[in-house]
Amino acid sequence: MNSSELSAVLPAVYNYLGFRGIGKTEETDRLIADCIEKLETKIQFNYLYKFYDSPPPFLDKEPYRSFLSGSRGVILSATTLGAGVDRYISRLFRVDMTEAAVTDACASALLERMADDYEKTIAPDLSYRFCPGYGGSSVDDLRPLFEELKPEKIGIYLGETCFMLPAKSMAGVIAVGKSAKKSCRGCFMAGSCEYLKEGRKCYVSEKKQ
Repeated sequence: MNSSELSAVLPAVYNYLGFRGIGKTEETDRLIADCIEKLETKIQFNYLYKFYDSPPPFLDKEPYRSFLSGSRGVILSATTLGAGVDRYISRLFRVDMTEAAVTDACASALLERMADDYEKTIAPDLSYRFCPGYGGSSVDDLRPLFEELKPEKIGIYLGETCFMLPAKSMAGVIAVGKSAKKSCRGCFMAGSCEYLKEGRKCYVSEKKQ
C-alpha cells in the first residue's frame, strides 16, 4: 500500500480504534502502516453480488423501502477478506494485544475500502451498502439475504445468531441508480450509540477521506 492509499484508509482505521484507548500519533501511524503491510499478505478478498430489477420479497418493508425508493434496481452483495485474516488476528491476540487491536481495526477498514473499490467496477451509480442491522433493520434479514445470494460459494457462512464467518465479512443491499449517503438519522442504535455519545460516527464521511 503506497502513502496515498495509506492516507486514505487511516481515518477509518482510527475510527475503528476509537474505543480502544489508542490516540492518533506519528508512532501509531507507523504501527498501522506496519500492521497493514503484514495483513495484506493474509488477505484473500472475495466479492459476490446479484442484481435484481425489483427487490426480493424480504426487502418489501421499512427501512428498505425508503432506502430503495427511486432506484432502478437492487444489488445483494457479500464480501470477505477470507478466513486467513481471522486466524492471523486470533493468533495476535494471544501474543500482542496492541498489535492485535490495531490489526483488527485495519482489517475492518480495508474490508470497507476494498468493497468500495470493487463496487466502482460494477456500476457508476450505486448507493452505499445498507447492511442488515442498519437504520432500524434487523440482522435477522441476513437469513433471506443468504438464501438469495448463497455466499457460501465464496466461503462466507452465517451462524445461528447471524454472526458471519469469517468475521471480516459483510453482506448488504445496494440501490442502483440512486445516490444515498450514510446517516445516523433513523439508525436503530441512535439512542444508545457510544459513537454519538462521544460526538463521533461509526463511519467516515466521504469528505473526510
